[in-house]
Amino acid sequence: MSSISTPSSSSNNQSNNKNQKTDLINETNKTQFPNWLELLEDIWVLIFSKLLTIELIENVQKVCMLFRKICKLPVTFRTINMTVPSDRRYVDLPRSLNNLTRYAIDSSAGGLIDIYLEYRRGYRYNDIPHTTLTYITERCKDLKHLRLGYVYNLSLTDKKLIEAVKRLPMLEEIQFIHCSFSDKTVEAIGHACPSLTSFGLNGAECKLPDYASSDEDYMSYVVDFMCNEKALAISKSMPKLRHLQLIGNSMYNEGLKAILDGCPHLKSMDLRACFHIDLSGDLGKRLANMHLRYPNDPTADYGHQSYYISYSDYMYLGLSESDDDRMSLDEFSHYYSL
Repeated sequence: MSSISTPSSSSNNQSNNKNQKTDLINETNKTQFPNWLELLEDIWVLIFSKLLTIELIENVQKVCMLFRKICKLPVTFRTINMTVPSDRRYVDLPRSLNNLTRYAIDSSAGGLIDIYLEYRRGYRYNDIPHTTLTYITERCKDLKHLRLGYVYNLSLTDKKLIEAVKRLPMLEEIQFIHCSFSDKTVEAIGHACPSLTSFGLNGAECKLPDYASSDEDYMSYVVDFMCNEKALAISKSMPKLRHLQLIGNSMYNEGLKAILDGCPHLKSMDLRACFHIDLSGDLGKRLANMHLRYPNDPTADYGHQSYYISYSDYMYLGLSESDDDRMSLDEFSHYYSL
């Protein structure tokens, strides 16, 4: 004889099922939607270190009181990445990029370790003034990593750059991306930074004409000095290098050989887009035990132009508008201390 459920037992079953569903939803919410505000400050600092500095200043610190508190910690600005996104929000900033950088430097309270300066917005270039680099040398003596992008000798001249690095004795890494500093400057920087173990000189170099000149002596001069000049400068002045990045360099085998002879401690080299070198012979064997990225390896993770461009285009890359100081540094600091 089949059992018949009473109204009370049916109601209890429905109530139990409802409670089970509620518990399941609550457990699911706990799994999928954790309380992010309960994360430790150290974890937030690590997360913020992956963001562009301009985003921290302009956006992140305005989200909530916790984020504002973390953005006031000097440790948050131990690494500064002053890349300016080609985003419509950043096209017409009311504050100058120079003062944005100085504000970030002040926020580090002298603890700045790594800085990358790139005042580029889309196809518009903004000069990095030498006063910004001076500002760093006066306040951040422990700087270990200096990286500059898209500098074309408008304000930060070769002489000013050399003067600055001489006042940064702890530098271990210097990287230039699409900068127009000369081979003499590269050599002077090497001599001025005895602790340098990592160096990068990346950019789209000028491509030589495809036709071969009938003047063999002239072509020999072009190859030895115009194409290999920076490689020779590195070989003469950076004997302690462990890591070298030369994406898009125009050197030939002679320049690479000079680097290997002058930098015997090299452990890794990035030679992507260095299309003038040939590693099929003995030179390639010398690189066998090194962590190597080859000329034809993909550059998708590089994030910058890496191929050769015409000489005429290269000459016009430096034309830019200097960034104006639309708000003084005092006004700027007061604006963000409110």
